[in-house]
Amino acid sequence: MEFPFGPWAPDLGENSPGILMQATGAVPLDEGYGPFPGLVQATSATALSGAPRGAFSYQTNDGAWRLVAGTATTIETMASDFTWSSIDTGLTPTAGDDFCFERYGDYLLYTDTTDGMRQYDVETGGAASAVAAAGSPRWIFECGNILFALDCLNRAGDRDNKLIRSCKRGDHTAWTGIGTDYQPLQTGGALIWGGKLSDTSALILQQREVRLLQVGNVGSAKWGLQSVSKEFGAVGAKSVVAFDGAVYWLATDGWRRFSLGGGLERIGAGLVDQTFLADLDQSDMSLVQGTIDPIRKCVLWRYKSRSCSSTEVFDDIIGYYWPKGRWFRLSVQTSALAFGSEAAITWDSFSGTWDGADVAWDSRALSGGQPLLGAFNDDFVFGYFAGGSMAATLETSIAHSGASGLINWADPVDDAAGGTLELGVKNSLSDTTTWKTGAAKVASGRVPLRGRGKNIGFRRNIAASETWTYARGVDHVVASGGGVR
Repeated sequence: MEFPFGPWAPDLGENSPGILMQATGAVPLDEGYGPFPGLVQATSATALSGAPRGAFSYQTNDGAWRLVAGTATTIETMASDFTWSSIDTGLTPTAGDDFCFERYGDYLLYTDTTDGMRQYDVETGGAASAVAAAGSPRWIFECGNILFALDCLNRAGDRDNKLIRSCKRGDHTAWTGIGTDYQPLQTGGALIWGGKLSDTSALILQQREVRLLQVGNVGSAKWGLQSVSKEFGAVGAKSVVAFDGAVYWLATDGWRRFSLGGGLERIGAGLVDQTFLADLDQSDMSLVQGTIDPIRKCVLWRYKSRSCSSTEVFDDIIGYYWPKGRWFRLSVQTSALAFGSEAAITWDSFSGTWDGADVAWDSRALSGGQPLLGAFNDDFVFGYFAGGSMAATLETSIAHSGASGLINWADPVDDAAGGTLELGVKNSLSDTTTWKTGAAKVASGRVPLRGRGKNIGFRRNIAASETWTYARGVDHVVASGGGVR
């Protein structure tokens, strides 16, 4: 009998065939799973001056990637040696809110509800300055060369969390007069997030409504809204991730995706939603924070579990591999996720020796010139997921047999030389599974096992820094005395 490493779908229960009950430290592939690299920092890297309050990657006009991050008082930019310097200081964002960033023309724009929208010329540098006419928005985004502001001050100077404003096309300093717009929404609750889907369309997420925004192809700033769903919006702006025409986010009942081609989808229903929400500290749902991994074609979200005591440093990440709609988990301490790259990173930039290098030999971090998945660690130091493989655990569901048998051998279908394979057994499907002590591969690649039961499963454990490329399941299970063969 073969036990394939299928989709991680714990919501279906351990007696559902062909699924995994655990998929930790490994990323889904088109078939099976592969290693996920660990988080490493350069030896020259310095810590951000405080806990990250939003991070953003952008390209300069010459194509170079830059990473900026906010703290409770500053906006800082990272140099090629992984050190930080401030481009704006004396800021006072509201506790619990992150800065929202956007690249518009030659400017990096960023905003929060207390400091308002500010601008920094990324091409010439100089001092940052305020854009007072924008109405101190909590969120901004660009679509159709128009900058949109959500949750901002109305004409009377009062905050309206259901107000959308737009600037004159091509001029982020002009918010009144011809070519601008001002639209308070009547339904859906507070505005949470907005972002571009295409050159002329964007998605708007409220507490209880999802809207499609479409920009007219005309000289003035004409745009309209269409309701997509009045059921669930987003729990917070940090959870929303937009990439390549799709938007992913967390609603109160689980994970959502919207794209122009696929519409609105529940991507975690019947798979991971129940398990994730049971693990999530729901008193802090708005702290769930996501980003994109364009190389591995994954969306990742760090979150505060019920066992986590910190509101800054979390131990858990849930990921979604969108080509196959498969989920996975990572266990790593982070204070924020981000992606970005400067020029090529050298071996000398990272700690360790050539023989014991903590950066994978084929890591894209060594080629430079492209955005890469990274994170701030528990000390607020930025690094890339470019190290040796994380410790991985892949646990199958329980397969039922009509007769009890003594399990003697099994073959892990993977190219990892080390690690262990555990056998799980139980007689009745209602029993609790007993996991036997794991064993390693022998010279033949097989694993000697010993356990008896009518119902069996397997747990493959691969140690951190192990060299491997794939794990597809467990096969050639050998039993005696009847049962599974």
